[in-house]
Amino acid sequence: MKVLDSLKFACGLALCILMRLFTIAPNVEPIMGFTMPFAKKYGKYAGLVFALLALVAIDFFTGRIGLWTLYTGMAYAAIGFAAGWFFTERKASRKNFLLFSIAGTLLFDITTALLFGWQFKQSLAVTLMGQVPFTVSHLLGNAAFALLASPALLWALEKTEVKQPAFHSAPN
Repeated sequence: MKVLDSLKFACGLALCILMRLFTIAPNVEPIMGFTMPFAKKYGKYAGLVFALLALVAIDFFTGRIGLWTLYTGMAYAAIGFAAGWFFTERKASRKNFLLFSIAGTLLFDITTALLFGWQFKQSLAVTLMGQVPFTVSHLLGNAAFALLASPALLWALEKTEVKQPAFHSAPN
């Protein structure tokens, strides 16, 4: 990754973390909406690293590091990797950002719900009862970020590219 790309990555990560720290609703978070453009632009490993760092940093800054940080971080890392794979062959359109965010949110919430239930020794019925409203809110938040933030962020990542001048040999 070039220096400018590393700077964009760091700035995007900082903005994602700040947006999450100042979001009022607990299930509305920008990680998915920010991860997809970075995964599209820089690939599946960048998507993995972005999602993992964002999740761990948010837990760190909010003082909530715990066992859940490990498995939600791994779940988001897998989502980031999958986003890179998904967008390798697909156009980065609002429709594709939305489709991936819905599928990614459902996979994330199902996986983490089962792990949270196990961690707190909840029955499956109790876990699912609590998970449904959380997932609805999570889907709505991620859909909004996918439709609004993801295209804007990808545009910014691509718009700020430094174009290399074409050097042609002068005719003799």
